[in-house]
Amino acid sequence: MATNDDYKYFSAHSRVDGAIIGAMWIASFFCFVGEFQVPVLSFVAVALAIASVGVLVVRARKFRDNILGGEISFGKAMLYCVQTFFHSILLMAVAQYLYFQFMDHGYIINQYISMLSTPEYASVVKEVYGVEAKQLIAILQNTMTTMRPIEIAYQFLTVNVIVGILISVPVAAIVRRVRA
Repeated sequence: MATNDDYKYFSAHSRVDGAIIGAMWIASFFCFVGEFQVPVLSFVAVALAIASVGVLVVRARKFRDNILGGEISFGKAMLYCVQTFFHSILLMAVAQYLYFQFMDHGYIINQYISMLSTPEYASVVKEVYGVEAKQLIAILQNTMTTMRPIEIAYQFLTVNVIVGILISVPVAAIVRRVRA
């Protein structure tokens, strides 16, 4: 960063953009949960997740053009994207922790177990993974029922951090603009 003011601008705008993207991810997560009852919500969940990347590109370009005078290096764009995802990830982790602590009560794992119990899914699991569905159900039950909500949220957080960093690279490349 060139100045302390630049860092303040980066932080303030990345927090706002992170809140917007975090809200999209939270809505996507709840659509994922709801897809067991209303299957069309799976499309909404995926669309929200993909759209969040587009929102980041648009918001980062606005930041570049309106705040930074139309210029941003790849490194600064990368920092902006990573900061934005960091704030999104924190919101998502809190929402997922609250969901698994107070709302889930084994709902998601029970939905997967009931799906795996059908003959159609059992044959797919056998073909694809080479494992009997009953074995996979036992593994799921042992793993998921012993994990606390904070551990589940932390697992999601870890994956989201990795995905956020990976997505930041192409977004920063798209957003960067340096005058010669």
